[in-house]
Amino acid sequence: MPPAAITLDDIWKGYHRSRSIAAKLARFGRRIAGRANEDDLFWALKGVSCEIRQGETVGLIGPNGAGKSTLLKILARVTVPTRGTYRTSGRVGALIEVGAGFHQALTGRENVYLNGAIMGMRKREIDAKFDQIVAFSEVESFLDTPLKFYSSGMMVRLGFAVAAHIDPEILLVDEVLAVGDTAFQAKCLNKIAELKEQERTIVLVSHTMPSILQHSSRVLWIDHGTIQAHGDPEETVEAYLRTVYKQRPGPADEAAAPGDSPIRITRVTVRNAVGDSHGVLAYGDSACVEVEYRVDRPVDDPVLALSFQDARDFPLGGITSRLGGVRLEGHEGTGIVRLHLSPVLFTRGSYGVTVAIQDSRIQRYLDMRPRAATFMVDGPSVASREVSGHFVFPHRWEAEPERA
Repeated sequence: MPPAAITLDDIWKGYHRSRSIAAKLARFGRRIAGRANEDDLFWALKGVSCEIRQGETVGLIGPNGAGKSTLLKILARVTVPTRGTYRTSGRVGALIEVGAGFHQALTGRENVYLNGAIMGMRKREIDAKFDQIVAFSEVESFLDTPLKFYSSGMMVRLGFAVAAHIDPEILLVDEVLAVGDTAFQAKCLNKIAELKEQERTIVLVSHTMPSILQHSSRVLWIDHGTIQAHGDPEETVEAYLRTVYKQRPGPADEAAAPGDSPIRITRVTVRNAVGDSHGVLAYGDSACVEVEYRVDRPVDDPVLALSFQDARDFPLGGITSRLGGVRLEGHEGTGIVRLHLSPVLFTRGSYGVTVAIQDSRIQRYLDMRPRAATFMVDGPSVASREVSGHFVFPHRWEAEPERA
């Protein structure tokens, strides 16, 4: 078994809830009087213990505020634990914050040397790799421009280029890669794959599960500062996603219509193939979203708009009744509109549906129900690595044999 590259032993990290001058003076007074206590601390990490072996790529997952970035900052020696000990074996390269280790008043060229020195490189090492770093970062034209004029994406490029070229035994990468453009993200991920082939140890924080699954040999799931699971990538990601789905709030109880709105949404129901409103939708089967509404005063050509969200409320797209050539009845009374999904193309997970009624120009909202209904789908999982994202697009594979 390879030796341990990172060892965490009962790591706790607390932050004071109040940072006002009065609170700091009160805490200082308690320490002087020997009455210091930790009652007012917010614990970002609570007793984290684990080992990461040399050559492993560990994906670090969890919701926002779980403690992931705090753990990386401890490993990068940006901060220290309140309690507990940790050990790292070898040079650590870290990209944990946009602009971390940079000085805004210095040029890009000067910051390469500054950031390299912070990470433990000697000047002659930086000299030898300077051209590679600059070429990878793609900021040659701005190399002698002060960093304060760089965009966040340019700073990420430069920071990752330095971190990846110091020959780190351990590389720590936070979600900051999401700032770069798609082509640069691909370049970074290819560099990570190259370091994996060299059996370097990598800790990768991301909310993008396909990326975690593609690159991780193990996954560490943290929530509320404690380790929930640490093991097989597919099993750990699947368990994490199931928890995320269960924690989602239920549908909104009240409509968000203006008080004088002439039309209101009264009920939104998602039904599976057999018409059950409490069952799970099945990938490949049919389903429908049923919207009931009431017209209190005549409305000229109202339009129904419907959109879907994932478990974190990220919008997945939407359509209107006008696209399908359906007209809502605008006379006083009640009506029902159904959107039929045939087939269901969602991957496994929990989803929400937001419903709105707009005016004939599709500009003004007459009524809106954010996340008016939620539903579960049983189907292919992103943890299988065979699909990615929230949809399996209609498709047909075809391969022709090679001709001699």
